Amino acid sequence: MRENLNSEKIYEEYRDKVFSYVRGKVNNYQDAEDLCEDVFVKVHKNLEKYDESKASVSTWIYHIAYNTVVDYYRTHKDSYELLDNYEYLDDSDEQLDSESLEILSKVLNELPQDLKDIIVLRYYEDLTLKDISERMHMSYGVTKLRHKEALMMMKSKLKNLL
Repeated sequence: MRENLNSEKIYEEYRDKVFSYVRGKVNNYQDAEDLCEDVFVKVHKNLEKYDESKASVSTWIYHIAYNTVVDYYRTHKDSYELLDNYEYLDDSDEQLDSESLEILSKVLNELPQDLKDIIVLRYYEDLTLKDISERMHMSYGVTKLRHKEALMMMKSKLKNLL
């Protein structure tokens, strides 16, 4: 299969899928298109490094796409875009308004990076705590504690702001 891999075939097969994934994470259409192209530039540049014994091509590409989106949010600091689909942390059915999103974004940005990552992965990426623990190379117990710590910190900071 390795000899069948080339950037052009990969682009043709995965472009629409990657764009859909990125578009679901990024509100701005043009930014999503740019990020999608960035993903395939990275795929092309790193194709020789791809190890099929570690992951399938699609897993590898989606991992690149995920990291590209994370990098986008880290460099743009537009966390409020990350939160567009969030509901209140107490599971109420009301959608957040723009003022609440700004407050939540501010609180999220005040968290240490590892706690922020857990919150983003849990509520934006909709990963389970088990998946987060694997992705962040932490035990499930530590992940669960850090998740609770992040929520408590956010709750406390929100109380102070409101």
